[in-house]
Amino acid sequence: MQYSITLFFIFFSLSVFSQITQPLRYEIEIDDFYDPYFIVSAEEKGIFIFKEMPKESTFKENVWEIIRLDTLLQEVDRQEIIIDKKFNFKGYDYQKGRFVMLFQEGRDYAEDLLFISFMADEFHIQTYIYDNLVPINLTEFEMKNDAVVFGGNVNTRAALMMYNFTAERGVVLPGFYNDRSSLLQIVTKSDDEWVRIITSERRYDKSYGITVRAYSTQGELMFTQNIDGEENISLTDGRIVDSSKGGDLLAGTYSTKRRRETSRGLYIADLSDPDEKEINFYNYADLDNFFNYMREKRKDRIKKRIARKKIKGKKLRFSYRLYVQDIVKQKDQNILIGEGYYPTYTNSSSGFMPYSTDAFMTRNSAQVFDGYKYTHAVLMGFNDEGKLLWDNSFEINDLKSFQLEKHIHLAFTEDQIIMLYLFKQQLKVKVIKGQEIVEGKFSEDLKLLYDDDEVKANNDELEGLENWYDNTFFAYGVNRVKNLRDNNIELNRKVFFINKIVVK
Repeated sequence: MQYSITLFFIFFSLSVFSQITQPLRYEIEIDDFYDPYFIVSAEEKGIFIFKEMPKESTFKENVWEIIRLDTLLQEVDRQEIIIDKKFNFKGYDYQKGRFVMLFQEGRDYAEDLLFISFMADEFHIQTYIYDNLVPINLTEFEMKNDAVVFGGNVNTRAALMMYNFTAERGVVLPGFYNDRSSLLQIVTKSDDEWVRIITSERRYDKSYGITVRAYSTQGELMFTQNIDGEENISLTDGRIVDSSKGGDLLAGTYSTKRRRETSRGLYIADLSDPDEKEINFYNYADLDNFFNYMREKRKDRIKKRIARKKIKGKKLRFSYRLYVQDIVKQKDQNILIGEGYYPTYTNSSSGFMPYSTDAFMTRNSAQVFDGYKYTHAVLMGFNDEGKLLWDNSFEINDLKSFQLEKHIHLAFTEDQIIMLYLFKQQLKVKVIKGQEIVEGKFSEDLKLLYDDDEVKANNDELEGLENWYDNTFFAYGVNRVKNLRDNNIELNRKVFFINKIVVK
């Protein structure tokens, strides 16, 4: 196995104030084009990449390779760990210098759990076994100080657990396991000592509201807050601001009372006073730039319809699917990031009907889910009291994925916001300043290792873009690369790559 790294000083200008550079690229050769490394940011301590090594594994044990790179994408450590074959890899997380891998006994439902933990500065592995008495279909895994929180569903009901490494003890978190709740968010990035669990819960009047529960890292329930909309309004989604305050602002989407699939707008709730929760609602029609992703003629038609309704004292109601992916604190503003999407389907023949009485056999035709198509990203800036300051949008209609996941990333300069996402080996970029568009959407290719490299194939499903630290990001994926000119370079190579991307 070989790996390479190249330093190159290539940048493209965003405006007179900002620029993006791609100073480094790391490559490691792989055998299987569809079996890449997992990758996780260790912030200023670098990056971990890791994968199971089938050729080194045995009938009883799996071998995993773990590589740590520094911020110059230089390899500083490479280790192997051996895992009992009965455990299947399920997840990972990194926080404050500690890296944890999660394995579960059982394929679909977790029985016993195995945690592999070590610090970024020293590869001293510690293992912990949690004897799980409640088989659970795990969907979430997060770290908080000396504990991990993991959750999912048991018989379609939400369930959450916590394991504390210091006490070497696991607990089932109280307050869940009912048939009226679904997990929205596990909040661990705050300066206080609590973990917050955000759930959507069906109330007894058949509306939906948001419940926030806070726990210590020992699993003790500290408080519960219920947040509900106005009459005939359901709160369908919610995220807490990632800030040092510990989470006094909640934002998400709302809909009519009994509808959850689509939403009518966004809400912002101030949770600082437990006895008096102020909620501000913003209909999509009231946002200045929500429809900017549309073509000009269509956008103008909708704006005119909204204006006519307002003259008559009425509101035009729009229904959208909006995935609220994050809320970030930036100076004196809180910025909500949402992505509009819709599900797509294909028609698929499922074979001949076995009991047809027709003279000719009839073929069944069924709709098969074919992924989520994204339309645009929505940004909203609001103050600490939840009052809307501005809104903007970013067209992303070339993206498609089979899971709802984060695509848009933000970088901040003195007075600008740079929005980025990755699609088919190209960075898509837009620069805004509040409601003002500083620079419209444009594209830039990911840089390759050598000048004469040419990408012959790219696995679109395995590429990604992630925040690293500050205004630094990394793009990653799998390429099949051809080079016809450079000496001492293989003619064809299959590589897992990482590109360092810096916004200044």
